[in-house]
Amino acid sequence: MEDNAEKMIRLLSSDIDRKCVQIKEERNSKLCLRLFVLLCAAAVIVPAIFVAFGVSLFILIIPAAFMAVAFLLLSPIIIGQQGGHDYGEI
Repeated sequence: MEDNAEKMIRLLSSDIDRKCVQIKEERNSKLCLRLFVLLCAAAVIVPAIFVAFGVSLFILIIPAAFMAVAFLLLSPIIIGQQGGHDYGEI
């Protein structure tokens, strides 16, 4: 019986490892999605708060330009993750 259990563990170890990697990737993609949504919300809320307190929006031009460039550079990565492509397996 013990030999049979060891054989089953040996046969299933690759599937178990593959499933663990899949679960880690799903958690990572959920974390990235939540972070992206949080940053998008912050990009809307922070300027609104500044306007409410009377801070000029011209102060926000440089950070807004930086965020726009960062979004343009990072959007292919975010879109690529949603498509299910894993560039590590190429």
